[in-house]
Amino acid sequence: MGKASSSKKIRRVQQAGVSRAPGQRRNLAYPALIVGIIVVGTLLVFLARDSRQATASEAPTTRDHWHEALGINICGEFLGNPSDDGPDRTGIHTHADGLIHIHPFGSGATGDNATMQVFLDQIGASVTDDSLTLKDGTTKTNGDKCDGKAGEVALFVWPPQASDKSEPEKFTGTDITEHRFTEDGGAYVLSFNPKGYTPKLPPSMTELANPSDVEPGQSTGGLNSATSSTVPAAPSTPAESTTTAAPAESTTSAPR
Repeated sequence: MGKASSSKKIRRVQQAGVSRAPGQRRNLAYPALIVGIIVVGTLLVFLARDSRQATASEAPTTRDHWHEALGINICGEFLGNPSDDGPDRTGIHTHADGLIHIHPFGSGATGDNATMQVFLDQIGASVTDDSLTLKDGTTKTNGDKCDGKAGEVALFVWPPQASDKSEPEKFTGTDITEHRFTEDGGAYVLSFNPKGYTPKLPPSMTELANPSDVEPGQSTGGLNSATSSTVPAAPSTPAESTTTAAPAESTTSAPR
């Protein structure tokens, strides 16, 4: 009896070691699990990429063309308009007209990437946690004096359609460089002044009302084009009256 019992146990073990009997269906649970993991992983990759693309598609996009008024105010005085420090690399630049021109060339300056840092790089300026350095080497550090008072680096931002009565939002430290352009027609003043000082709107607000984007191969639009087209018309009237004046005809006909 002992031997028979042992033989049965051996047969059961052998049968258990067989992956499947002839005609028996293969267990697909494990392969299905592997396929499911691959599918879910692929979907997550696509979702992450779509999320990045969605961010890149946020305004400003490569289809936008915005203008922001800009001024640099040091100890209560507005400096001259900054100019580009080399070729336009991103589509966020200036024409030395006191405006920030924003029409991004690619994703490097669209959406979340359309920041004040990009513009500062373009004009050769830099802002740190506590200092401002301009392209000409002028450097102001928090604590430097303005008329005997300690100054600080700050960025003042007004919304579109701002007036002298509008209150700006103030940014300091890394919030300056990380500030993102989110709409057309705003106003900005990069300031080094005593704490509590609020600068006026930048002088270029008049330019903001009628920006002139004159680039190679591009004509001036808006009011400027209308004005330029009517200028030649003014002297044309005197010119016509001169050519039709009677004395000219009588002089040539007199000898006859």
